[in-house]
Amino acid sequence: MQSVRLNKSLPFTRSAHPSTSCRQNPYPQTALLLVLGWLLLVLLPWAVPVQAQDTQTAQTVPETKEKFDVGVGGFYQITNASNGNFIREDTTESGGALVSFRRPYRPWSGYEANVGYTKFFEAYNKGVVKVESNVTDVSFSYLLQSPTYYGFQPFFSVGGGVIVFSPIAGTITSSNTTPTKLPTQLLPEFTYSVGLNYPMFSRFGLRGQLRGLKYKTPDFHQDTLDTHTLRSTLEPTLGVYYRF
Repeated sequence: MQSVRLNKSLPFTRSAHPSTSCRQNPYPQTALLLVLGWLLLVLLPWAVPVQAQDTQTAQTVPETKEKFDVGVGGFYQITNASNGNFIREDTTESGGALVSFRRPYRPWSGYEANVGYTKFFEAYNKGVVKVESNVTDVSFSYLLQSPTYYGFQPFFSVGGGVIVFSPIAGTITSSNTTPTKLPTQLLPEFTYSVGLNYPMFSRFGLRGQLRGLKYKTPDFHQDTLDTHTLRSTLEPTLGVYYRF
């Protein structure tokens, strides 16, 4: 009997060959790996900065808290003339000192207290009556202080207080109707200031401001010196401050 040799392979055996299967399936696997890698690249950077940002915020909050400061400065006093009740009152210009305490709770919210001192002459009716006085003012104001911009910190304050005129003995020149010794006079005042802080170091800085005072023209309780008017004083001030 003649034997029969099977030289042809069955059709389904080629499709089941391992090498052919590996060449058909790598595309879905590669796409899956690319998607997973892309997700890791996108999501991982988000996780690290969020944690770092929370840590950084917790560390920087105490540092950005506003602190109180104490300042000392010198000013030049200029007071306008007063006319009223047939009386003209003039003053001489002078220098003075200003001590301030400031406590900003946060930007645009705080308070300040000031004590200023100077002395100058009051001249009534062109020197018919003339007296030199020690002038001290104490004020308390609401402080609006902004964050620092380009190295400068603008501020504005408005408030009130009292100003005290204490005549210096031996400096009074007067007519017959004016006593040779005048009493001390205390007057209410309205105050305001506008200026800039320039922080040089973490605690130390420079301060420049224009301070204004509004109050009744002093008459030292003498009817013959009463102009019945208000007058203004300007005090350009330059000083330093130390922040605690």
